[in-house]
Amino acid sequence: MTRIGAQYGRQLDNRDYEEEIEQIRRYEDFTTIDWIQDSIVERNRRVRNAKAAKAAYRGPRGEITPTWVWAQFWRFLSAGEPWLVISLVGIFIGVNAAFISIITEWLSDIKMGYCTDGWWLNSQFCCWEVESDEEFCPSWHLWSTATPARWLIYVIFAAIFSFVAAHLVRSMAKYAAGSGISEIKCILTGFIMQGFLGYATFFIKSLTLPLVIASGLSVGKEGPSVHVACCIGAIVASWFQRFSRSQGKMREIITAASAAGVAVAFGSPIGGVLFSIEEMSQMFRIKTMWRSFVCALVATFTLSVMNPFRTGKLVLFQVTYNRDWHFFEIIFFIILGIFGGLYGAFVVKFNMQVAAFRRKHLAAHGVAEAVILATLTATIGYFNRFMRIDMTEMMSILFRECEGGGDHDNLCQMAVQWPMANSLLLATFIRMGFVVVSYGAKVPAGIFVPSMAVGATFGRMVGIMVKAMYRAYPHSGIFAVCDPNVPCITPGTYAFLGAAAALSGVMRITVTVVVIMFELTGALTYILPTMIVILVTKAVGDFLGTRGIADEAIRFNGYPILENEDHGFNVSISEVMKKDLDILFASGMLVADIVLCRAIVGVYQCEGFSDSCFRIISNACWIYGQNRIALHKAQNVGGISQSTPCAFTREASDQEDFASSDMTSGSALGVEEDVATELIETSATIDVLKLWPWVNQTPLTVSPRLPLEIVTQLFKRMGPRVILVEENGSLKGLVTVKDVLRFNAAEQPIGDLHWDAGELEAILDVMWIWAVGIAETSMEWCRRLIRR
Repeated sequence: MTRIGAQYGRQLDNRDYEEEIEQIRRYEDFTTIDWIQDSIVERNRRVRNAKAAKAAYRGPRGEITPTWVWAQFWRFLSAGEPWLVISLVGIFIGVNAAFISIITEWLSDIKMGYCTDGWWLNSQFCCWEVESDEEFCPSWHLWSTATPARWLIYVIFAAIFSFVAAHLVRSMAKYAAGSGISEIKCILTGFIMQGFLGYATFFIKSLTLPLVIASGLSVGKEGPSVHVACCIGAIVASWFQRFSRSQGKMREIITAASAAGVAVAFGSPIGGVLFSIEEMSQMFRIKTMWRSFVCALVATFTLSVMNPFRTGKLVLFQVTYNRDWHFFEIIFFIILGIFGGLYGAFVVKFNMQVAAFRRKHLAAHGVAEAVILATLTATIGYFNRFMRIDMTEMMSILFRECEGGGDHDNLCQMAVQWPMANSLLLATFIRMGFVVVSYGAKVPAGIFVPSMAVGATFGRMVGIMVKAMYRAYPHSGIFAVCDPNVPCITPGTYAFLGAAAALSGVMRITVTVVVIMFELTGALTYILPTMIVILVTKAVGDFLGTRGIADEAIRFNGYPILENEDHGFNVSISEVMKKDLDILFASGMLVADIVLCRAIVGVYQCEGFSDSCFRIISNACWIYGQNRIALHKAQNVGGISQSTPCAFTREASDQEDFASSDMTSGSALGVEEDVATELIETSATIDVLKLWPWVNQTPLTVSPRLPLEIVTQLFKRMGPRVILVEENGSLKGLVTVKDVLRFNAAEQPIGDLHWDAGELEAILDVMWIWAVGIAETSMEWCRRLIRR
C-alpha cells in the first residue's frame, strides 16, 4: 500500500499543471500488466504441457497406442491454433468492413435522393448501366427539383444520422466514441481498459460508424476501423483459452488485428503491417509481424471476394496512373510537403485546444454537439461541390487523370479552371476548420480520410495552377522537357501527393504512408515523388516540434504510457519513488493482520493505487501481493482462523507440493490461478496458511541513485508493473510507470502544455459565454411573454 499523494523531491508550484496531473490520476483505477510475471506464467505453462506430452509414449515394443495418437493429434491442433485464430479474425474483419462500406454508401446517397428500382440501392448500383456521370439516370430520383428543398432535406438527414449515432454511443457504449488508436496503443503496451474491446463497443461502433460518415461530419472511418478490427481480434481470441489466459498472446492478436484494420480501410495489406510496426506497437517481434501479415492478407482477400463496390476495387479512391512525372515538378512537390507539415502542426495544436474546451464545457452535451456540428457542416458544405459529396468519392474524383474519365463536373475544363481552383481552395480551408472542431466529438471519428481530403483539394488546386502555367508558357525553359503530343501535367497526381502529405503531417508516420500510397496506385514511378513529399513533411513537422495527433491525445488524456522523450535528465529515482509504505513482514504475520491490511488496501484501490499494491518480498519487507485473492480462497478452507500464522516463504517441506504442481523450480512468481488454488486447498492447515505461491521473492530492484532515464528504459523494455528501490538490503521505496508520468507532468515546462491555454480555446470560451448569455436572455424573454 502507499499513502495517497506520493512524496516527490519537488512540488508543484503552478496551477497550470494541476489539470494534466488530474487527467493522469483519472486513469489510475486501470491497472497495467506485469509483463515479467506474464512471461513466467506462460513459461511454466509450456513446461507443464511439455511434460504432459512426454508422458504419452508408445507401447513397450514401439507400437502406436491410442494415447500416443491422441497426443500427436493434440500437438498438431495446438500448433495450428494461432493461425486458425488469425484467419478467423481476418475473415470477420473483412466481412465487417464490406458491410460498413455498403451501408455507408447507401446512407450517403439517400441524403440526395432514392432509387425507384429498389430503395436499398445506392446511386451507383441504381445507375449501373449508365456509362458516364454526365448521362441522365432515369431510375435515380432526387428528393426535390427545388434547390432550397434539396438543401433542407440534406441538412435534416445529416442531423438525424448524427443524433442517432451520438445517442447510441452515449447510452450504450461510451468507448465507441473517438478514433480509438490512442487507447489501443496504450493497451498494446500493457494498459488495461475493461470493455474497450468488448462486444458492446464492437456492435455500437460498427453500427454508428456508417451513420457518422453519412452525416457529413469531417471525420473518417479508417481510425475507427482499426478499433473495430481490434475488438474483433480480442473477441475471437477470447474464445480460445490459449489466448484468453495470456495477456502477451492476446496482444499479439490485437496487433495483427490493427494491421488488418488499416489493410481493409485502404486496401493495403503491406501498409497495414507497417502501420502496426511504426505506429501501434513499441515492441514488435518477427512472429507478430508474420501474424499481422497473414491477418491483413486474409482480411483483404475476404473484402476483395465480397467486392462491396462491384468494381474490383477495395476502396473507392484507388487509381492508376499511366504517365510519368518530370524533375521540374519536384519544386511543386516540395510545396505540397511544406503544406502537409504546416497542416499537421495546425490541426494538432488547435484540436487539442478544442478538446480542452470540450472537456470543460461540453462534457455533458455530446449529442447536442454532434448534431450541431453535423448541421453546420451540411449547411455550409452543401454549396461547395467538393464538400457536398462523400470524402472518399471526392478523392476518387480528384485523383483521376483528366483523360481517363476524370472530367467530373467540368473539373478539367480550361474555361472554368480558376473558379474551380477557388472552389478547391475554399474547400481546403473550410474542411480544415471542421476537422479541427469535429475530431474528438462523442461519435466514432477518425482523422485519416479527412486529412487526406484536405490534402487532395489543396494538391489538386496546385496541379490546376501548374497546368495553367504550362498552357500559358508552353515554351518556357522549365517546361522544355515536356512532349507536346502528351499531356505534361497530371493534376490528379498532385491531389494524390497532397493527400499523402496531409496524412503524414497529422499522424507523423512516414514509411507506412509511402507504402499505402504505392498500393493504392500500383505505380512504381510515383514512389520517389511520394518519398520526397513525405520527407519534406517530416522535416517541417520536426522543425515545428509537432507530435502525432494520436500521441498528443495520449498525453492529453493522461494515459500511462512512456514515450521516447518522457524522462528527466539529472534526476535520480529517489526523487520520484514512493517513500512512505505500509508493509507486511515475511514472518510473524497472522490471518488477522492480513484481514486488517486487506481492508485498508480496498480503500486505497478505490483511490487508484492498485498498481503499487500487492507484492511481497522475503526478508526485505514490502507491501503485499495478490494475497487478497489467496485469503479469499483460504476462507473457504476449513480450520483457518484469525490466529492462524501465515507463511510467505517456501520451506523445504513445500518442495513436494511445488513439484507435484508441474511448476518449474525457482523463486519468481509464476503460479496460475488454478494451480495456486489447488496448492491452497491441499496445503492449508490449522497450523499455517501458506501464501508463498503468490509471493514474488525475486522482484526487480534498483539503487536510489540510479538515473530516472535508466528506470524509464527498464519499464519500456522489460515491462514490470513496479520496481523496488533498495539500498544495502534495506527497502527505500517503490516506483511505477504512473509515478514517472506524474513526475514528468510536474516537471514539464508550461510552454509544452499548449492545450491548457491557447488562442482558439480563449475564443471558444468567449463564444460559449456569449451563446449561454443569449440563450438565458431568450428564455427569460419567452417566460415574460408567456406570463403576459
